[in-house]
Amino acid sequence: MAGAAAAAAATPPEFVCPISGELMADPVIVPSGETFERGCVEACVALGFTPAALPLSVDLAASPPPALIPNANLRKAISSYCDRVGLPRPLAVSPEEARGIVRHLMAMREPGRAGGVNGERFESSSSSSPEFAALGLTLEEAVLVRLLDDEPSRQEGALEALKQTLRGGENGVRRALCTPRLLDGLRRLMGSGHEGVRVSAAACVVNLSLEPANRVQLVRAELVPVLVGLLAAASPELRDHAAGAVYSLSIEERNRIPIGVLGAVPPLLRLLASAADGDRARRDAGMALYYLSLDEMNRSRLARSAGAVAALVGAAGDAALRRPALMVMANLAGCGEGREALIDGGAVAAVAGLMRRATVAPGSTEEEYCLSALHGMSRGNVRFGGLARAAGAGEVLRRVAEGPGGGVRRDVAWRTLRAVGGVAAAATGESLYGGEDAAAAAPWMDDVSVMSEAMAMPQFPRRLVEHAHAHGAPPRSNTTALDRLRQAPNG
Repeated sequence: MAGAAAAAAATPPEFVCPISGELMADPVIVPSGETFERGCVEACVALGFTPAALPLSVDLAASPPPALIPNANLRKAISSYCDRVGLPRPLAVSPEEARGIVRHLMAMREPGRAGGVNGERFESSSSSSPEFAALGLTLEEAVLVRLLDDEPSRQEGALEALKQTLRGGENGVRRALCTPRLLDGLRRLMGSGHEGVRVSAAACVVNLSLEPANRVQLVRAELVPVLVGLLAAASPELRDHAAGAVYSLSIEERNRIPIGVLGAVPPLLRLLASAADGDRARRDAGMALYYLSLDEMNRSRLARSAGAVAALVGAAGDAALRRPALMVMANLAGCGEGREALIDGGAVAAVAGLMRRATVAPGSTEEEYCLSALHGMSRGNVRFGGLARAAGAGEVLRRVAEGPGGGVRRDVAWRTLRAVGGVAAAATGESLYGGEDAAAAAPWMDDVSVMSEAMAMPQFPRRLVEHAHAHGAPPRSNTTALDRLRQAPNG
């Protein structure tokens, strides 16, 4: 025994894992050339921790995770050494034990070695939650330590604290916490078998998405497939959070194609039509569809989706959902497939009926969306005139065309009235624009979807076509709360 103890005391340092301090059973080489016990490295990767034994330039939490190369020669040398000096061969460290070792190192690490998000210490943030007791770690690390706990109740508590931290968004905390390893952790937790964990993780994603600068990064972190799955989850709260997150992410133009490709349109339509869900979730689904349908590929995808027009027409009959439904229909009318789908689905009668019955107030923004949808459906479709006459569209269009004021509304009404046919006033009417005004109005008349996008802007219709360069992208949200993000465009 004394000989074995003396041999252990003289163990070659290259046989010992720098993280666990024990002989290595399964040594692996990390990209920088150092060797560690495999379980300890994997725990570092999972907890987003880079040990002091590695150079500061090495980040074990990088995405994708670093490649680990088995050090077979060292493993054989350690086994031979143990046999020679009479020591038992080492056993591999269990995942639980490895995580405990790494958490201890994280808590004990010297402040001077702290890296992390912008070098910010968690205790220095004015928005820090008391749930994240000062561990002497960076903000990101302190959050990860709690989120990656194996106990669901503690995970849920950490997520609730994170949600509160992200809610206000002061001092750039949302931007600081939108890191690859934290997003990877949230993605995994949204797939948890514990519903409370999934709900809280989805809520954190919503709060992160309120920061415009985060939106592209959230999509690149592969969160959209998980959110799409949650749109059809059994829990109404999960569906609510998923719809809010997809809506927020779709505001960013660069996200619209990938969100559509990843299958968001059909579940958003189902949610919009679902009487079992609350108005907020359904309205968020409608607004997500509006922003997604600003992209031509998504308009085609929407037109081909089973039951799309029925869902939109049904939503347009609900006061709480009418505006987003009409906005989507106006965009959908901007492509050939969309026009056909809308006309086949009875949208001409539905939209004209809203105007004829004054369900949408004359002069309101909702009436403008109706005009945009009717004008789009009228373009190049021989069936439109008969359907519009049967629905009494001529009367309401003439009222708008001959009403007070000018601008895009009257011009759209005149153009649509011509397509209805048989109206003498429309047949002899001239464009309300001439010279520079005509050039300014032309782009909006040529692309119904662009006109619909402009209608969502607060200045429509008062300053919409003052100059040709006045039109632009839809408003980008820089709100600090989802309820403000959900506010409808001003009329």
